[in-house]
Amino acid sequence: MTSADGHVGGRHTPSSLTLSLPPRDLRVIQDVGRFRQLSAWQIGELHFSAVRSATPLDRTLKRLTTSKHLVRLERPRGGVGGGSAQLVYQLGRVGWKLLGKTGDYWVPKSVNLHTLAVGNWFVQLNQASRSGAFEVLDFLTESAAHKKVGTIQLTPDALMTLGFGQRGSGETLSYWVEVDRGTERAEVIQEKCVRYWNAYDTAWPPDEVFPLILFVVPDDRRKQEIERVIKGGPDAAQGLFEVCLMTEIPAF
Repeated sequence: MTSADGHVGGRHTPSSLTLSLPPRDLRVIQDVGRFRQLSAWQIGELHFSAVRSATPLDRTLKRLTTSKHLVRLERPRGGVGGGSAQLVYQLGRVGWKLLGKTGDYWVPKSVNLHTLAVGNWFVQLNQASRSGAFEVLDFLTESAAHKKVGTIQLTPDALMTLGFGQRGSGETLSYWVEVDRGTERAEVIQEKCVRYWNAYDTAWPPDEVFPLILFVVPDDRRKQEIERVIKGGPDAAQGLFEVCLMTEIPAF
């Protein structure tokens, strides 16, 4: 579902606790809950892109941390932006309860750079979709994106569905997204590819469309490495996989 600010919302069902929250505050909390961690810069790009001043974003994050809907984690090194834009946020105890999260509430002591990389890809998609070339219809993360196909467990970082043309009548494409930071060995990438191929080849329902697999990588060198792994697989599997840089949106 796309919100009034052009941003794809989550699938949370707001409780009575949300009645006192401004709609944009609620959308910020939902996205932080969906990705587990988001930087201030990412939140700004997703929900404050039409606002030139940084003041509304700063006030919103201060308000939500004071109310314990969010908590602020230690500042990561490097990345996009500087100063307060580099601060990272996670659900606070009140936000956890508001979204109906199960299990014990906890806050890690450090920032998860892989989680932020998945958030960066979502930001890139939303920025590109403003051109009108496509629409982000859905973006599931973590366990919501995982699927067991026969005995094969697929664990992508996200499942995204993009729409082209007029809503309801245009073409849609679904992708399992693997956000790669260049830290995994080629053998691990190969094992992932084999699982996807086996799921497609042996257990996928013939009347359902199999999502494509998109590896999002940090640089050209890593792109070439993963492309070599894919080319080492069976010829019939080649069309299932695509590789792109974090900074480029493929011609879907």
